Amino acid sequence: MFKKSIPYKDYDGTQKTKVCYFHLNKFEWLELEAYTKGGLINNLENAVESDNSKKTIDLLKKIILRSYGEKNPETGEFEKDDDRAIRFSKTEAFSELFYELAYNETKSKEFFLGLIPPEARDKALAKIEENKAAIASDSKDAELATDQEIEQKTIVFPSQEIEQQ
Repeated sequence: MFKKSIPYKDYDGTQKTKVCYFHLNKFEWLELEAYTKGGLINNLENAVESDNSKKTIDLLKKIILRSYGEKNPETGEFEKDDDRAIRFSKTEAFSELFYELAYNETKSKEFFLGLIPPEARDKALAKIEENKAAIASDSKDAELATDQEIEQKTIVFPSQEIEQQ
């Protein structure tokens, strides 16, 4: 579970902070990976690197809203459903979080790694770095790597390795 304090101004201009919780269990992570052609993180990286703002926005929104939930103060359980996600998407806290993730690569990476189930996190991070290094070494200049080169170097996440075994 990833806990995030989000400062924002409400509609009256008052500074507030909303504490939000985000979580993807192993099934949800596998599902997002499986149903996103080429893998979720790979697609997000490609969208950002190729400046495909529509794709970046769609993927960010999908991940944020799919992982958003609320902790029940009585039971301590994490509760998620479409109604909660839709209500959250209409808040200034959502807008601030979205903006932060869209324009701050460090915060974005921290957020997404916090969503990956712990069992898969280290492997996923290692694969991301491994593939970035491979793309950079194959191209004389990583800045010149084309979208096609990047797509050919599909990132394999632990979820995909599990399915293949």
